[in-house]
Amino acid sequence: MKFKWVPLFLIVLLGCIWGSSFFLIKRGLLVFSPIQVAGLRLFFAGIVLVPWVYRYSLGSKSTIIDEQTGAQESLIKPKDYLFLFLTGLLGNAIPAFLFSKAGQLIPSGLSGILNAFTPIFTLILGILLYKEKSSKNGLYGVFVGILGAGFLLVPSILGQKDMHLNLSGVLMALMASMLYGYNINLIKIKLAHIPPMAKTAFPFFFMAVLYAFVLWKTDVWGNFQAHNKVTIGDWLAVNQKALGCLLLLGVLGSAISMVLFNYLIEHTTALVASTNTFIIPIVAVAWGLLDHEAIQWNMVIGLALSLVGVYLVLKKE
Repeated sequence: MKFKWVPLFLIVLLGCIWGSSFFLIKRGLLVFSPIQVAGLRLFFAGIVLVPWVYRYSLGSKSTIIDEQTGAQESLIKPKDYLFLFLTGLLGNAIPAFLFSKAGQLIPSGLSGILNAFTPIFTLILGILLYKEKSSKNGLYGVFVGILGAGFLLVPSILGQKDMHLNLSGVLMALMASMLYGYNINLIKIKLAHIPPMAKTAFPFFFMAVLYAFVLWKTDVWGNFQAHNKVTIGDWLAVNQKALGCLLLLGVLGSAISMVLFNYLIEHTTALVASTNTFIIPIVAVAWGLLDHEAIQWNMVIGLALSLVGVYLVLKKE
């Protein structure tokens, strides 16, 4: 009874954190380029997770005892590092850039709605690439989700410029969600034997190192200094607020949230943990409304259909 409300609290908390991430990306884009927004996000996340990288590579959790031979061996094998790097690249680095780039083209609320397609892509790619089996509900969910995506694409297809919808931005966000879905399957198939915290820490750390080079080459510090302006009635400069949003996005929205998500999976199930998917787009749209973004009819229908599709995908037969 003591922990009865902990899972529910974490589900709501994670939904709010990840739903707010699209607004934070939007704020970061006021100063930094999309590649810099993605880079700063993952750099901050990777730095926070360094203690876990040390623990599982050189520290107390770096070795295990083989049950058959009794010999001590490394927890993470050389080939595992390759998949951990791929997880960081496909599940973090590229999607972070795609969502940042999409944030320049479409409303942040719409990005949050498109992120909700991740479970649907997870099922589709699991069936196509890994011969995963699906229930009838799952297949129905995929069909409904495709309908939802169609409604979100309608204005671009019909060329309605007043709908605040850019086809490139929508496709980038959908591609990011698809990569999230592929990454979930990759982790499940190739990294099932790796502890959850190690599966979180190493990918972020690898991408932090990669993006540190990118940030240096793109002169992120020069960009930061160029926007050192304080607006009337405000006490922080534009660049300070943007950097603060990305610090919050990296530390809370990526590193700490993944620690909480792994805790949730360990103490419940992956299915229960995935229910935060229903909260994320609602929070993202709410932030968009507060920021005076236009919410169009097709977005409402697309959101409703995507949530129904996700519900069917996550529902057991």
